[in-house]
Amino acid sequence: MKNPRRAPRPKTIRDVARAAGTSVSTVSAALNNTDYVSSAMRGRIEKAIRRLHYRPNDLARSLRLHRTHTLGMVVPDLSNSFYTDLVRGVKDYAGTANYTLLLGDSREHWDEERTYLDEFHRRRVDGIIRIPAIEAQGGQAEPLVGNIPVVFADQFPHAKDRSIGCVGVDNVTAALDATQYLLSLGHRRTAIIAGQQKSRTSADRLEGYRRALRNARVPIDRALVRIGDNTMLSGHREAMEILNLPLSPTAIFCTNNMMTLGALQAIQELKLQCPKYVSLLGFDDLNWATLLRPRLTMVRQPAREIGMTAAQMLIEHIEGRPQRSAVQRLPTRLMVRDSCAPPASRAPRAGASFTSLPPLQTAKPDPARSCES
Repeated sequence: MKNPRRAPRPKTIRDVARAAGTSVSTVSAALNNTDYVSSAMRGRIEKAIRRLHYRPNDLARSLRLHRTHTLGMVVPDLSNSFYTDLVRGVKDYAGTANYTLLLGDSREHWDEERTYLDEFHRRRVDGIIRIPAIEAQGGQAEPLVGNIPVVFADQFPHAKDRSIGCVGVDNVTAALDATQYLLSLGHRRTAIIAGQQKSRTSADRLEGYRRALRNARVPIDRALVRIGDNTMLSGHREAMEILNLPLSPTAIFCTNNMMTLGALQAIQELKLQCPKYVSLLGFDDLNWATLLRPRLTMVRQPAREIGMTAAQMLIEHIEGRPQRSAVQRLPTRLMVRDSCAPPASRAPRAGASFTSLPPLQTAKPDPARSCES
């Protein structure tokens, strides 16, 4: 009986050095970018690697360099396209720097997020990009991650939690600009459906709305300030309630994309024409915003750029390279489309009666306007 054929011996860095006619230390420097290697020598080394089908031993390299070239990331809701785009940005930048991404979806629950953070620590990731669950605001994560560097993306935590930086947008200014746009159209009864105020992002957007009304000397009607939970269901529920008020709003501002969809569903179920009888403005501009009718006016956040910037900040810290500011705020844009218009003088509400509205100073709409904050 013939002996089974032995598998070929895996090629080593010594084989690459021998084939390239150089030293092991030079090949190591080329692979790890730890020292200068001429372009001619790099070409010879790369050619030898291809010919030998050499694959570096990542485990051995990790032990030697005390790095795994792995990042951990936890997001609140992967069903939300905003977070999908943000993750894509992280993955794209991490890939260019030869880092692998481990991803977790907390579904807005601290218990889920804590499990992922603990797993990242046990797997010895080099760094973590964290978008905290609403329940997890504060410093609860620090005991779980130890000395692993953390960058916050999108969500800026209320309490001071240890991190090397934060990347997001100026949510106060973005919401202020959006509300001012509705005011410029003549709306004086603008409702807001904001996220839970445990989230600093949601709290900042509500503050921007309030600041715009105060600046315009428009009284804030508490009945028009509603709190959802960033889901389509909560947007639908809150919109139904405010559209059935005796004095209904002429415009609704939703501070997240899923609640915007829920509000639009409520408007359609009540058979109210948008924007003729109620205008709708949302947050997180995504591809579907232009596919709906009416096409939605939305605040656009650069989701992919937020992810790329967070990954760059984290990797530069891991590799000891000079960093930019620890807080990066990227610009937003107000994408003006078809779902906002000056208020009608009389608007129907559920129940088939008509509601008289207070006098308005209607501003001429500017369909080409694009605001940056």
